[in-house]
Order: sequence, then C-alpha cells, then structure tokens
Amino acid sequence: MIDTTGQYIIDLLGKSIIPDADMPSIPGNANIQSIANIIINNGILLTVFPTLSQDTSTQAKELQNKLSKLYYPSLKQTIMQNNEGISIQAALSNEGLDLIALKGWELRKLYPEDTRRSMADLDILVRNYNFKIISEVMNKLGYKSGSESPWKHDSFTKDIVTVEMHKRLTDDSKYVQAWEQRMWDNSTASKDNKHIFLMSDEDYYIFHFLHLQKDTLNGSLGLRRVADTWLYKNAHKAMNSEYLDKEFKNMGLTQFVKRLEKFADDCFTNKEFDENSLIMLNHALYAGIYGNGKSYKAGRIARMSDDSVNKGKVRSFLSAVFLPIDRMKAHFPNLSKYPILLPYYWVVRIIRLSKNGRKFKNKLDYSDISQADYAEMKQFFSACGLD
Repeated sequence: MIDTTGQYIIDLLGKSIIPDADMPSIPGNANIQSIANIIINNGILLTVFPTLSQDTSTQAKELQNKLSKLYYPSLKQTIMQNNEGISIQAALSNEGLDLIALKGWELRKLYPEDTRRSMADLDILVRNYNFKIISEVMNKLGYKSGSESPWKHDSFTKDIVTVEMHKRLTDDSKYVQAWEQRMWDNSTASKDNKHIFLMSDEDYYIFHFLHLQKDTLNGSLGLRRVADTWLYKNAHKAMNSEYLDKEFKNMGLTQFVKRLEKFADDCFTNKEFDENSLIMLNHALYAGIYGNGKSYKAGRIARMSDDSVNKGKVRSFLSAVFLPIDRMKAHFPNLSKYPILLPYYWVVRIIRLSKNGRKFKNKLDYSDISQADYAEMKQFFSACGLD
C-alpha cells in the first residue's frame, strides 16, 4: 500500500502535468522536509513548484519556501539551456554536421510549459562526428573541454550549462548499434535546417526506453522519467505498434516496457498500484532520478549474480576493471579489426581510470552493500521486468 506522502507526491505531479486533475492536499501529519527532498531527488522540482502556488495552505507555503532556493537557480539554468541549445545547433549545422537533440530537449515539449521539465545537461547526437570541428565551434561559443574521450560522448561546459556531444547513443555494439544506423534513415530533417534532424516518434520512444533501462539497471528510476513515459505515450498514440514490438523484442525490452507503461498508467490514470508498481514507486521515492551511491552499487551487484551478494561483488569488480570485448570495442574501435589487442587496451583503460583513482576506488568499494540490499535490488529488477 502506498503511504500518504508517496500518494501526495504522485497526485501533485499528476496535477502538474494534467492541469484538469484535482489539486491534492498535503497530509496533515506530513514531514514537509521529506516531501521537499523527494521532489528534488526525483527531478520534478520545475514541474511541481508552479502548481504549489495554487495551494494556499500553510503547509504548501512552507513547502514552497523550502524549495524556492533551488527552484529559481534551476529555472535560470533551464532558460540558459534553451538559449544555448538554439545557438549551438545553429553553429554546428553551419559546419555541415547533422544533429539530433536528445532526451529533455524534445521531452520538455510535452509539458504544459517547456520550462517545467528540467535537464541535467544538453545532449546532442552528431552523425558525422568530428571532435576537432566540434571543439572549435564550442570554444568560439565560450565552452571549455578536455581531449576527445573514447566514451560515447564528449563534454563541454560554460557557466552552469553542460553539453554532451554524442558520437553514438549507446555503447552496445550489437543489435542496438545496428538499430541506431536505421534510426538515422528513419529521421527527418527540420523544415528550417537540413542538418537538424528529428527521430521518428517510434525511434525516440525506443531510445527513451534504452536510456531508461540503463538508468534502472544502475539502481535509479526517478518520477521524472515516469512522467516522461506517460506524456510521450499519450502524445503519440498513433505510433506503429508492430515496429515497436519487433524492436523491443529484439532488444530484450518487451517486459520492461510493459511494466514501465503499466507503472506510469497506475500513477497518472488508473490510480491503482499493483505489487510491481508499488515496488517501483517505493524505489523511485527512495533512490530518485539519479539514484545514489548505494543503489548504484547494489544495482551492479544484482546484475552480476542470481544467488549471492558476494559472488556479485567479485563479478562486478572484475567487469568494471576488465570490460567485455563488445563494450571495449565501443571505447576502442581498433579492437574490431584487431581483437588480439584486447589485453593491451585493458591496460590503457586502467591507466586512464587510475588518473581519477579515488573516485574509481570509491565506486568499487562494495563493503556497504549487504545481502538485504542485494535482495531488495533483485526484487526491484523483477518488478521492472528485468530479471
């Protein structure tokens, strides 16, 4: 059964994305600081804060006061991201680079106002990726960056705005990578700019779930992503279900998609939570949009073993240090031609990681993960259809 705090937050989020919904009241015995923390950690501050102004109760005013110190800087960041995103896309397209703006850039259009959907950063996929050209463009726009990374994206920063330029959508070198090539074929150029593309509705939904699955397996499932799922599905009811079913099946996402769509409907339409949805909701309330250090570690361990937390810890450590060749190929493309060089590139990767040794060591310290934490994460994965 959902507790009164959780129910209030779901109802407040529902009112914020469905204006005709009823305005919920804060439970009389509610811990206002706890509600504020959950709103912040779930990435829904920009979404729900304007809605609170409709509630004139003393508790609502107290909640607004606790949130206001973060709300206005977050709103400023969102406005800056919008302005920067327009300028960046124009500058890159002027260099003949084909672009697709990802994640929040498109999803925010589904909200009552685009400033009511926060973005951690700007994500842009570039088809004909050229780090030298991109760096020169970004430097002229005032952004700083390091050297090119073997990772799927390179980061650029200016003030409070971070931009991630993506070479690819994921580091999966199998079926998903082949889908990514087909995705470009299905995309259409903007009417105003032949280099700025939009994915098909179906492919964007697929990408949304690929990204959502990755986060979920890392121990996080924030309510912002649940709202994104519900809004997108309801705004694109004419999507080709046959195409989606085929792609989701080939990617092993069918059960995960069904469970998440059911969870989203339970939150904003059905208002009745089955056992799986309750487990997902409780985890979202606890872990938030980005999870926490403990949920991330527990997620890795739970993925590595079906029966033992200790076995999962060992396998997680080894897999983090010695990535499998399919993942290594994504980081080091030369491995596709010369797989015999795998041990050499393992050493190269370890050296790179050692440059940030403390952070890497902390991520691999699993001493705070208990058997109970492991069992809870396995239950969460099962509820999400990821077992």
